[in-house]
Amino acid sequence: MTVESSAAAAAAVAGELATWSGARRRDVLHAAATALEAAADAIIDTAADETGLTRQRLEGEMARTTGQLRLLGDFVADGRDRPVVRSAGAAPGGGDIVAVRVPIGPVAVFAASNFPLAFGVLGGDSASALAAGCPVVAKAHPAQPETARLVAEAVGPTLGAAFAVVHGGADVSLALVRAPQIRAVGFTGSAAGGRALMDAAAARPDPIPVYAEMGALNPVFVFPSALDDTRWPATLAAAVTGSAGQLCTKPGLVVVPDTEAGAAFADRLAAEVAATPAFERMLTPAMAAAHAAWHDRAPAAGGRPDAPEGGAVPFAVRVAGADLDGELLEEHFGPTVVIAQSDVDAYGGLAGRLEGSLTATVLAGERDDDAVRALLPALVDRAGRVIYNGVPTGVAVVDAMQHGGPWPAASGAFTSVGTAAVERFLRTVALQGLPERLTP
Repeated sequence: MTVESSAAAAAAVAGELATWSGARRRDVLHAAATALEAAADAIIDTAADETGLTRQRLEGEMARTTGQLRLLGDFVADGRDRPVVRSAGAAPGGGDIVAVRVPIGPVAVFAASNFPLAFGVLGGDSASALAAGCPVVAKAHPAQPETARLVAEAVGPTLGAAFAVVHGGADVSLALVRAPQIRAVGFTGSAAGGRALMDAAAARPDPIPVYAEMGALNPVFVFPSALDDTRWPATLAAAVTGSAGQLCTKPGLVVVPDTEAGAAFADRLAAEVAATPAFERMLTPAMAAAHAAWHDRAPAAGGRPDAPEGGAVPFAVRVAGADLDGELLEEHFGPTVVIAQSDVDAYGGLAGRLEGSLTATVLAGERDDDAVRALLPALVDRAGRVIYNGVPTGVAVVDAMQHGGPWPAASGAFTSVGTAAVERFLRTVALQGLPERLTP
């Protein structure tokens, strides 16, 4: 289908979807999850072929994809997405004011390359839009066309005109955002891609919101109490290199104390990263080329430069905290991390220089409480999720999850994961003085 025909079909069915009860939306989302499970083997095999990701990783991602469809279905069936707020007798001259939430209308969703299922054409953005009662036109990622096609085929009989998939390049992306029937955009990807869609949406005669999640540096601050914990270097290295470092929550910066023990911790972390076997393939050749180019530019880069063509060799960059600037404070997709040594007293100032991030992590013990307490305001100011003694990779699809953050991690104050993600695709209407018999 073309952008024009898909957007027109979505607009034609939007009114009907808006009237569906939460129970009906739940039943449809549950049925879509069941349809995906029935087609899982073929979808996973194809996704592995198109991405180079392991079958084990993709099986877990399929479970997350179907799980979030069911979770969001249960959420709306309980009526939690559309609470009714009534201010009795508050209208000027008397009468009630009743606030209700309604679907925003057809939504354009852009599939991400690094999560071909959970953030693919029927990933979290599409699931939350459908849960809200909005039809979806999803743009397949150009690197994974067959995965998108199989997903669309599997759920087509269940979702019908409420879900369509289009294929193409940047011209198709811009045409979809500019389609007059589209009322909002969900995007997961690069900052450059997100900004291009935001600019196109803002230039429309009727600007529409773009909910763009664009990745982040995800800094980790290591405090003295954590330096003797032998698990952390290996655990952090696994988070840096997992899925070839192609996760939006990958730790891109680890800051350790400027002490002898801090240097030893940094040595162990760098060695663990460098000892990780080379990855035969990244998601796209462009990502592999960008990773290799960063190795060539990065100061004091460790690791081995002899990466397989299209693949990636893990490496760490060691610098002093005072030298953190420019590209050292930018996200670099791939199995790479910057390790910096800094006085613990300077952690707050360093955190204050960082751009907005999806996550910020603290590794510490009880005796570090005063220093951690002093750092927390800066981390809360810069990140959507603050983690204590854990790693940021792995995002729980639950009510409390916040997957977003200040610019440039995301385009606004929202989450693209968890039940609150549905809120992006609803708007509030106040009904003043309307008789109760007419109130939805």
